[in-house]
Amino acid sequence: MTWFILSIGAAFFMASNAALMKRFFSDLSPWEMSIIPYFYALPLMVLALPVIGIPPIGPRFLSTLAWVLPLLMISIILHYRAIRMSPLSLTLPFLSFTPVFVLFTGGLILDETLTTQGIVGMLLVVLGGYVLNLDATRYGYLGPIKAIWKEPGSALMLVVAFIYGLTSVGGKVMILDSSPLFAAVTIFILYGLILTAILLLTGKASFKNITRNHQLGALAGLIVFAEMVCHNMAMSLVAAAYMITIKRTTGVFSVLYGWFLFHETGIRYRLLGTAIMTVGAAVIALWG
Repeated sequence: MTWFILSIGAAFFMASNAALMKRFFSDLSPWEMSIIPYFYALPLMVLALPVIGIPPIGPRFLSTLAWVLPLLMISIILHYRAIRMSPLSLTLPFLSFTPVFVLFTGGLILDETLTTQGIVGMLLVVLGGYVLNLDATRYGYLGPIKAIWKEPGSALMLVVAFIYGLTSVGGKVMILDSSPLFAAVTIFILYGLILTAILLLTGKASFKNITRNHQLGALAGLIVFAEMVCHNMAMSLVAAAYMITIKRTTGVFSVLYGWFLFHETGIRYRLLGTAIMTVGAAVIALWG
C-alpha cells in the first residue's frame, strides 16, 4: 500500500500547487506561472542530487529524456493556462482521463499488463470525470462531454491529460533506467533551468514577476518538490496506469479547494464525480 499513499500524496500536492498558483499568481502569464514553482524548487533539487547519487544509467535514459522534457514543458505551460482561465473544479478533475491514455501508452512502451479489476477502477475514475459536468445533462446525455469544449480550461486540460499520458510512461522508462529520485531531479533541474532561460531571453517572462514574492514562491517550490518525490517513488512501485489513476484523485482536492477558496458553484455534482473517482481508486488499490 506504500505506492497508494505516495500516489495520494502526489495528488494532494498537485492540487495544492494549482490552488496556490491560481490564488496568488493568476494575474501573471501562463509562461510565468509555469516557471515559478520549479524555479524555487531548483535549490532543493540541486541539494538533493549529491544525497541521491548517480545510479547506473540504462541505455534508454537519455533518448527518453530527449522527448519527455520538451513534452513536459508544453504540458505544464498548458496546465497553468487551463487553471488560470477556468474554475479549478472544472480543470484538474479532467486529468482523470490520463489513465485511459496510459492504458495504451503503458502497454505499448512498457509492456505492462493490467488486471480486470484495475481496468474497472480506471473506468470508474473516468465516469467520475463525466459526472463532474452532470449539470450539463439539461443539454442531453452528451451535455457533460459537450461542456468540456464549452469551458476552455476543461478542453485544454484534456489535451494536457493526453500529453501526461505520454510523459508519465516516459518518466517510468527513465526510472527503470536509473532510479526514482534521480530521474525526477534530472528532469526538473533541466526543466527549471532551460525553460526559465528560454522564456526570459524571448521576453515571455519577467524575472521581476517570477521573484516578486519569495515566500509564496518558496512554498510553491516546496510543494512541487514534495509532489515530485511522491510521484516518482510511487511510479517505481506499481504499473504506471495504476499510479496515475490514483494521482488523478487530485480532482477531489481541487473541488474542495475550488469550493473553499474560490467559492465555485455546481459543487454537488463535482463532489459526486470525485466520490466515484475515489471508489475507482479504492478498487485499484485493493484489487488492482
